[in-house]
Amino acid sequence: MFRSIFTISFYISLSRILGFIRDILIAQFVGVSMLSDAFFAAFRLPNFFRRVFAEGAFNSAFVPIFIEKLQDKKTDSGNPHRGANASARSPLNKGESDEIFFARNIFSILFYTLLIFTIILQIFMPFFMKILFPGFFTDPEKSSMLINLSRITIFYLIFISLVSLCSGILNSLNKFAVPASSPIILNGTLIASIFVFGSVTPNYAYALSWGVFVAGILQFLWLFFFTIKSGFLLYPKFPKINSDIKKFFRKLGPGIIGANVMQINLLVDSIFASMIAGAVSYLYYSDRINQLPLAMIGIAIGIALLPALSRKIKLGENDEAIKLQNMALEVGLILVIPATLALTVLAYPIISTLFERGKFTSDESFFVANALMFYSFGLPSYVLVKVMEPAFFSRGDTKSPMKIAFVCLINNAVLNVIFSALNFGYVGIVLASVISTYLNLTLLITGLIRKKHFYFEKTFPKKLLLILIPSFMMALTLFLLREYFAQDDSLNKIIELTIMIIVGLLIYGISSYLSGSLNILLKSHLTHRKKNDILPSA
Repeated sequence: MFRSIFTISFYISLSRILGFIRDILIAQFVGVSMLSDAFFAAFRLPNFFRRVFAEGAFNSAFVPIFIEKLQDKKTDSGNPHRGANASARSPLNKGESDEIFFARNIFSILFYTLLIFTIILQIFMPFFMKILFPGFFTDPEKSSMLINLSRITIFYLIFISLVSLCSGILNSLNKFAVPASSPIILNGTLIASIFVFGSVTPNYAYALSWGVFVAGILQFLWLFFFTIKSGFLLYPKFPKINSDIKKFFRKLGPGIIGANVMQINLLVDSIFASMIAGAVSYLYYSDRINQLPLAMIGIAIGIALLPALSRKIKLGENDEAIKLQNMALEVGLILVIPATLALTVLAYPIISTLFERGKFTSDESFFVANALMFYSFGLPSYVLVKVMEPAFFSRGDTKSPMKIAFVCLINNAVLNVIFSALNFGYVGIVLASVISTYLNLTLLITGLIRKKHFYFEKTFPKKLLLILIPSFMMALTLFLLREYFAQDDSLNKIIELTIMIIVGLLIYGISSYLSGSLNILLKSHLTHRKKNDILPSA
């Protein structure tokens, strides 16, 4: 599992580096303007569904059922008392193994449903956009731009949702590298679109929107090739409904809400942000930075943990599953706590270094840095939610996270209204989201403990303290360095930021070694390996 986590994290980091280059170019050519607000809003809808399907609900519903099919096939093939027809087939799937029949049916249902849904969105796009971004419709030119761009970007939804199916299949087969690398295609295509489409479209917002459309096609072709190579040729056919398909959709509906409360909160935030000039762009740029540690730590752990937990639950190894989750929790904390403190202290240097050029001024750097600082306060909860959710999904429980998510959604909306009335501006939107995600984490943990599906190991408080000490040492060092460089204009911003990051990492590494936090985690990992746990290959 550790190998899988770091494989996923490695490819995500490559994608995020390209993502930063993309955002730097967007900041340079578009800045914070009507065009940037319109593009980011137009990309928000398909991107929301991308996160829902690729990182949350789809995997929570698909992976446990698909792994159950694979485990049954393995059991049947190893049982001499089962005949040539050991792999149980229903009358509906003659000539196909259960796992292939299940995957092809899901592919077909997804394809036809998404095609119809996209057509409906095309027809009623002004209506949907007016609901999601009401503030845009006070300006006819801005609302017209939003509708036109959304009609281009929405096609991304079809391709990226099918990509999520291919990713779920490959992840279940312990092949994590290819799915994790697919976002690299998106960011690379968007960078290219600025230069390729920029001269043939009305403006850069249109160029980026067409880039999103092309990226969806390329990502699907990339995943589709490796899915076929793994023995799963997927194509649309007339879907056949059986008990597995019904079970999938029973879990998918609650999973969409339960696994993606953060994304739904971001959608709610967009409604309030659209009413504040520049807020959509401020939140976008700051969230892009905040998403780096979230993706490299939380999403990577969640993707690798779900198949591992599902296998242990299927084999009845409940205690081992809880121990595995405690290890994932420790790994998450030892990575996310220093990342949180680093982002809090270095928010302004990071934003000004990455984006402050061209049409992106120092004023924008200040506003975006404020948003990033407040977003970073919620980073530990964002990550740990991704660690806790697989404990529900691996047991086929998508309803409990859904109920918790409803509570958090209401909390987020109420807080947005309150903070808006108190004139907190865009900072109030971020605070509402952060408070809601901590509520989400608290309810998830208490729910698992109440169901006896999780407990904190006795050594957890000691380990947490040993993680906090070097993290605060690093943060203090970064604060002093930031103040020193703020008074010295002789060094380039990039060099200053690089020095601060390198020194911060050295201080954290040395103090972690001296405090023993790294040694404790290593000992826990080696002890777990000696118990012959399944370690999926990358």
